[in-house]
Order: sequence, then structure tokens, then C-alpha cells
Amino acid sequence: MSGLYLHFPFCNSKCIYCSFYSIASLKNQKEFIDALLQEIELRKNDLQNDEIQTLYFGGGTPSLFSIDELSSIIDKLKQSFAFGSSFEFTFEANPEQCTIEYLTALQKLGINRLSIGIQSFNDDVLHFLGRKHDANHAILAVQNAQKAAFSNISIDLIYGILNRKVGEWQQDLDIALSLPIKHLSAYALTVEENTKLFKQLSKNLSIPSLIGKDQDEELAISDMKILLEAIKKSPFCRYEVSNFAIQGFESKHNSNYWNGTHYLGLGPSAHSYDGDFRSWNVSSLTKYVDGIVHGKPIIEYEKLTISDKFNEAIMLGIRTSKGVLISEISKKYGEAFVQHLLHQLVTLDSDLYELSEGVLTVTEKGFPLLDHITEILFISED
Repeated sequence: MSGLYLHFPFCNSKCIYCSFYSIASLKNQKEFIDALLQEIELRKNDLQNDEIQTLYFGGGTPSLFSIDELSSIIDKLKQSFAFGSSFEFTFEANPEQCTIEYLTALQKLGINRLSIGIQSFNDDVLHFLGRKHDANHAILAVQNAQKAAFSNISIDLIYGILNRKVGEWQQDLDIALSLPIKHLSAYALTVEENTKLFKQLSKNLSIPSLIGKDQDEELAISDMKILLEAIKKSPFCRYEVSNFAIQGFESKHNSNYWNGTHYLGLGPSAHSYDGDFRSWNVSSLTKYVDGIVHGKPIIEYEKLTISDKFNEAIMLGIRTSKGVLISEISKKYGEAFVQHLLHQLVTLDSDLYELSEGVLTVTEKGFPLLDHITEILFISED
């Protein structure tokens, strides 16, 4: 069982928080599609004929592509890979492209899960974030998705935004949970290097202190508490630190990342994992296309040591409600790694985690401190 991810690196404009590789231009889309089709052919054996259970079109903005363009890519994928009979097919879309006509056509292509990048239902917040849609378009996008027969709809929201007024985050949640969605991803506004937000803030603050941090950590924690209270009153359950779903509608593709399933990434900057190596395509559309045209994809590789694999299993596992199964750690990495884990756990405050019936999970109090917990539990190569 494997997953397949395709990266579409085009946007109408760059949002202030986005650190994913993308270009704020619609030029060279044809060259990209031609190269992507060639990469599919070049790498169709990378998964060794393993059955594809999840397919994900992300970006960037996949919804900037026409139905005919998407259809040609999907046809090539189906010719090149073995798909399961009921694979999950997720498509990321921006609200401004979510017309009933476009969404209906997507549904007919076999896309069965829609992920809409809403981020907020407040016009002032959307303007600050650099989004192109307004609150009305955000609501209409979800309603159109339902009319287009999508039964598995996910949306993204961002919290921890200083520009929000008191009560506006609660209003966003009230609107979101009133809509016909089955999945919600909620992320704190984080300052990532080379983003517009980073450049704005670095004018007045120490640059090294910003990278990878929430815009305001206290606000992020406060907003998370508001989110969790709203979730408790809804049919949603938290299954990962930033992801919430009605039972049965958890993202299978993202869950594969967290449970160590192999996956192949295609397109500029896309990452892959085969159990022993992590690899990633070059983060440049020009270099990506040039490499593919010459039959030599530009890919970097990292061979994972047993310590790397253990650390990733811990880092990803404690993010989820399922947690880390101690017996799996023993089976995959050996008893010495179990003893290291148990030894490090006792150095943490006991209310940050639970260890019950051989399963390690992080508590609600521990989730905001995941980075700290992970650092304590990691094993070094020394």
C-alpha cells in the first residue's frame, strides 16, 4: 500500500504565511504539465507496482488548472500505477475557483475528497493573510461542493493571528462547524523563513528568534483552547494535533505520512519516502522541467539511519490520537530504543503524556509543547 502526491506550484499570488514552493505566475503551465507527464513515465516503477491507496493533488493551487489538463494527468497516472478499487483522491482548491460547474467536473474525474483553503471567514483577516477570496466566497465554496455531490469536504483555518479582534476566532469556528464539512485542519500562524510574514516581522525583531515560531505563542495556545471547546460540542474528534474529523472521514493520505506508509511525490519540490530513503525534487520549476526533459530528474536523497527512523516514528506518532505503540518500537528498532524512550519519559512532567496498555500518547496539555517533548524523546547518533 502506498500514497501518491502531485505538486502543482502555481498561484495567483503568494500568501504571507506560505513556505511551500510556488510561483506567483500562471506562465509555463503547459511546460509543467508536459514535464509532469514525463516524470510519471520516468518514475512509474519507483513504487514497485505497490497498490496506490491515496492520491493527493496539492500545491500551490491545483484548481488553477483546467478540467482537460487535469484529465490528461489523471489518465497518465492510471496508465502508469496500480490503484486500489476505492482509493482516496484529494484535491486542494481555493474558494474563488469553486464554482458548481468546476466542482461537478472534478467529481466526474473521480476526485472524492475536496480540501478547500479557506483560512478564515473574516474579510479583514483574509486581507491580512493575502487571500484572494472573501468570506461570502468561502461559504459559497463549501455550499457549491455539497451541490456538486462531494460528501467528503475538508477546510483549512488559521488561528493565533494578532490582527483578529476578540471573538472573531470563535465566529470563524461557529461558521465552519455549521457548514456541511466532514474534516477540519487548523494551524497556528507560524513564521517561516522567506515568507512575506517573516520579512515583515524581521524588520523589527531578531531574525533567528522568529523562524518556526508562532506569531504569538500565548495567543496560539488560547485560540487552541477555544478550538478544542468548540470541537467538544461538535461531532468532530481530534485525531492529530492539527486535524479534526467526523468519524470515518479522517484523511487517509495524511495519516499515511504519520504512520510510515511509503509514498511518491511528483512535481517540483515534492517529497518521497520508501522506508529507507527520503528524497525530494528540486524546488525550481525551471530546473525541474530541464531535468525531466533531459531524462534526468533532479532529486536529492537522504539515507535514514535507525536512529533517524526511530526519531521520526516518535515525532509523527505522538502527534496523533493513536500515539506510539511500544511493542512496534521494540519490533522495528530493538529493546535498547524502548529503554531510551522510557528513560526519557520520566524526565517529562507526568501531565504532558499518558502511557497506558503499551501506548504512548500526548495529553491536551502536552500538545502545545510537542516540540519540547519531541526534543526530549529523540535519540542522538552519538
